[in-house]
Amino acid sequence: MTSAGPTAAESSARAHSWVAHLREGGTTPWLAWAGRPATETGRTGPLPGAQQLELLRRINVAAQLSAQSRGGNDGSSTRLADRVLAAPAAGRGKADLPLVGATAPGFGPRPVDPESVSAHELLRVASVVLADDLVALGADPVRTSWPRPWRRRFRLVGDPVLVGALREDLLARGRPEGGPRPFLVAVGAPLDDLLARTWTQRCFESGTKPWAEWLRFWRERDQLPARADLVASVRRWNARRPLVRIVTDLDQLPRQVGVRHLPDVRVPGADQAELARRVAAVVGLKVPAPERPALMRTLQRRIPDHGVAPVGVPTREREWVASSAERMTRSITRAGYSVVGDLADLAPRTAPSATTGTGADDQQVLDLAIRMVVDPSWRGAGQTEGQVER
Repeated sequence: MTSAGPTAAESSARAHSWVAHLREGGTTPWLAWAGRPATETGRTGPLPGAQQLELLRRINVAAQLSAQSRGGNDGSSTRLADRVLAAPAAGRGKADLPLVGATAPGFGPRPVDPESVSAHELLRVASVVLADDLVALGADPVRTSWPRPWRRRFRLVGDPVLVGALREDLLARGRPEGGPRPFLVAVGAPLDDLLARTWTQRCFESGTKPWAEWLRFWRERDQLPARADLVASVRRWNARRPLVRIVTDLDQLPRQVGVRHLPDVRVPGADQAELARRVAAVVGLKVPAPERPALMRTLQRRIPDHGVAPVGVPTREREWVASSAERMTRSITRAGYSVVGDLADLAPRTAPSATTGTGADDQQVLDLAIRMVVDPSWRGAGQTEGQVER
């Protein structure tokens, strides 16, 4: 005669004891959890979803491996656990999933083993936790200096990642954009890089579609997004032709804006951009629209670097990118704008380099998100003051 399985009450007690185990920093997977007497947990009621529970377990694993492991005595571990367990799953995806073996079969989502939950589903919860951290942190103050009266008047357009970083650096040096009759400096790059950086910067501003979907959107319309189209960027400011400079040689860019040197600017990796894209969508629900850009710029400055390459253009889109680059080159030539460098540098690279991927991997993005949840150093002191031109 076979023995009867556990009752519903026993299964629920086992699940609640596992939740208590995770709240205390435990790392045992659900199916390997033997359970303990229900009287030790003192908890009843609905269980968190499998997404929240598995994310918390992985956070605990990362915390144990980290040199800055969270201690259990100061209460920070429990507070973080409660935040993770209470966080909803953002964006499109599945509802909170029940634990397999913890609830009786019925209506609703199918019970699952938490270890089988995809990285995409775990990221939906992690992005909410990080968005809460970012909102609580607040925006970094904007560094400024008295404008230098002898400064060169300029306005930067083009490569969004590079232009955004240089604009902040120059403002801190007392060299803001604008002024009477400024030179319009359009910063160029191979068009596949310009497209990737335009999408990346959008991720760190207001969020956008996933990389492949965003690129397909523009290819189907046979158009370039505004900041990747150098000719459209110039015309938008109605700049006179003698005051326009199309710069493809970055070594000569400092001279065009009136300084001796400019800082190195690293393009965020695919994992950083994808995580920012997800966080931006949640931040947009938590703060007024005008406050989101400053918060996302703060994240862009502080997000840890995993060494992952930026996104790259997939093979199926490269023919369209090449033809768009040729069209933009012809337009610049017909317009007669001064070129600092070589227009041939606007052509896309013939193939992705060995260090460039074509998109974000969900597991890499999840690893970065967990690292940021476990290690709060990115929420510490702001960036050091930039070097000032003298």
